[in-house]
Amino acid sequence: MRRGQPFAVAAFGARGTGKTAWCLQQLDALKPRRLMVWDYKHDHTMAGVGQGFTEWPAFVAACCRPTFAARYLPSHGHDMAEQFAAFCELAWREGNLLMLVDELAEVTKASKAPAEWRRCVNVGRSYDGGMKSLSIMGMSQRPAEVDKSFIGNCDTVHCGRLGYASDAKAMASAWGIAHAELMNLPDLHWVEKRADRPELARGVLQFSGASKGRAGKPKGRA
Repeated sequence: MRRGQPFAVAAFGARGTGKTAWCLQQLDALKPRRLMVWDYKHDHTMAGVGQGFTEWPAFVAACCRPTFAARYLPSHGHDMAEQFAAFCELAWREGNLLMLVDELAEVTKASKAPAEWRRCVNVGRSYDGGMKSLSIMGMSQRPAEVDKSFIGNCDTVHCGRLGYASDAKAMASAWGIAHAELMNLPDLHWVEKRADRPELARGVLQFSGASKGRAGKPKGRA
């Protein structure tokens, strides 16, 4: 990921493996000028990632500014698919931003995804004659439950420990490694496939000046 260039990133891993903290560290390093966050579970660890909104009109107004960091907390008492479609439509319309989607498996499926999301994934890097671009970061515990088009379009797939053998086998087969490695990774250990290099990267998430509950600046990357 390079600041100023559109990208797509997926982060997978069971609960407690550090995927959210890793994504927040990437945001800290990238410092995007315009950031939209879909905070499905109203996660307290994302409290410092932009201003939180529960009212849609106020969130839309925030996302129309030249610079912003806005986090939408969808209502679980209303149609989630409709809310996510509106979120993706807004990201597409505004453009020139980074959209971070937490709990991606709750709003997309392996063989089915909202049309508004598919457009962001398949076209959004650069559109309107290059005047607009869209970067995407998505998180989920299980890659098998996530829209496959998104995974296939990613520049980086970051993976912590996977709790299901079927997930680990599918990912390991694509990467040419033993699935046991992905199932036995200790917390905060990760494996990555980056589109710009043939080999896998491996490392351990580290923190500086922050607790494990909130992402601090990374001490280093493998």
